[in-house]
This record gives sequence, C-alpha cells and structure tokens, in this order.
Amino acid sequence: MTNSRLHAAIALGGVLIVGAFVAFLPPIPPASAQSQALRICREQGISQRSEVHEYCLFHATRVLEWGEPKLARSFARVAVDAHEACLRYGLQPQTSGFRTCTYRESYARGLLVHADVRASVPLN
Repeated sequence: MTNSRLHAAIALGGVLIVGAFVAFLPPIPPASAQSQALRICREQGISQRSEVHEYCLFHATRVLEWGEPKLARSFARVAVDAHEACLRYGLQPQTSGFRTCTYRESYARGLLVHADVRASVPLN
C-alpha cells in the first residue's frame, strides 16, 4: 500500500468514526413550552409585572404543549386586549378592581378563542 492510499484510508476511517459519533448524538432539545410562551407574551408587549402576565403564560404554555403555536399567540392577544379594555373602562392598574376586570375580560375573550377553534374543527 502506498503512502497516499494509507493516508486516504486513515482519512476515510476518521470521517466514518466522526460521522457515526455525530449520528448518535442526542438531538438538541427545542426550547421548552414555557420559554416559548414567555417569548410570545413578551412579543405581544406583556411585561412580567403586568396583571395579565400569568394568564398569558399559563394559556400560551398549555396550548404550546398541545402543539398549537398560533393558538398560543391568540391567547397572548386575549391578554393584551383584556388589559387594554380595563384601561379604557378607566380602572387603574395595580388595583383589585383592575385585576378583577382583567380576569373577567380574559376569561370572556378566551371563551371566544375556544369557540373559534371548535367552530373550525370539522365534525366527523
């Protein structure tokens, strides 16, 4: 065997070993549902101090776990809309009345999102 063939065989063997090693590496895990939900809520303008942050995070995380990223964005939008509605009613943030309002508005608007989803699912 000539020197060049020996070097080629060593190089090929090295490539095969590295290829086998890479093939059996565990896949890089996707971002967790909660970290994705945090990002979605933040993209909608919901800070962690907002009254609707927990609502957004809970519902967005849950639907992301179901594999529904569009629905997660819908629930984040529900939280933003509820917050804005309570501000339009003249309620002051950081008060119990405002928290109650955001809870009720989020709940009512969330029901509409669920109704839209159910209406779009074909019946068998």
